[in-house]
Amino acid sequence: MRTVIKLALAAAFSATSLGGYALAQTTGSVTPMMSDDMLTIVNVGDLTNANTDTSSIPATYRKPSPQTIANAQAEIQNDPALFAMLQAKNVIIENVIGIQTAANGGKIVYLK
Repeated sequence: MRTVIKLALAAAFSATSLGGYALAQTTGSVTPMMSDDMLTIVNVGDLTNANTDTSSIPATYRKPSPQTIANAQAEIQNDPALFAMLQAKNVIIENVIGIQTAANGGKIVYLK
C-alpha cells in the first residue's frame, strides 16, 4: 500500500509545473546523487495480478516493450549510485522493466 501512495505522490509531483524549481536543482555533478528517500520501487506484477486499480501505472510499464526494458537496464549500468541503491533494497536487477525520473529528481523503478 505504501508503494501505491508513493507512486501517487510521485505522479502528482511530476504533473505539477516545477520548471523553475527543477532548474534550480540542476547540479554540475557527473554522478547523480540521490538520497534513499528519492527511490520508489513499484512491483508491477503484484499490482496487475491483484484486484487493484493500476491506472496510476503508465501503460509503458504495465506492458513494457523490449526497448523500454533495455533502456532501464542501460540506465542502471550507467548509474552506479542507482545500482547501489537497488542492491541495498535487495532488488534483482534483471527484474527491472522501467525507470521513470520524477520531477524532484527521484527515480521510480518498475519491477516485473
